[in-house]
Amino acid sequence: MFALILVVGAVLTYQFVRRVFVKEEDLEDVDSLHKKLNDEIDKLKKEKKHNLIKQTVNDFNSQIFELSNKGRNKYTIDLHGLYAENAITELKNRINFLIKEKHRGQLTVITGRGNHSTGDPKIKPKVISFFKENSIQFQETSRGGAFIIYFNSQMVSLIK
Repeated sequence: MFALILVVGAVLTYQFVRRVFVKEEDLEDVDSLHKKLNDEIDKLKKEKKHNLIKQTVNDFNSQIFELSNKGRNKYTIDLHGLYAENAITELKNRINFLIKEKHRGQLTVITGRGNHSTGDPKIKPKVISFFKENSIQFQETSRGGAFIIYFNSQMVSLIK
């Protein structure tokens, strides 16, 4: 006798569940907003759920980015409130998007002056370094909380 054994494999899927919710009014006090995230990270560490920390941080930053840029056109990007690493990722994504579109104009990059940062400004210096490392021509606005970068025919390679 031959026995036929049918093994049905169960596919386990994992769905990320949002742990920190960001509302538009939260953007007015970024320090409190970041404290909310840091409290959640501490909670995840205590629960030994270290694998959820990066996703939680990225989700948190995505919410801030979406709210900060709601209603803006693709030629303006607001990085306020993001963690510096996430701000640079969003900036790279926008620059690469515009390069693929063969954009020949400018992009306004809003960083803020860093007045509300705990300690020294975080985003602005990282953005300046990023521009210099990638040989991107930029001009700081008169108030110091934004930059204008210029897309020209030499700007054809995607930023890595």
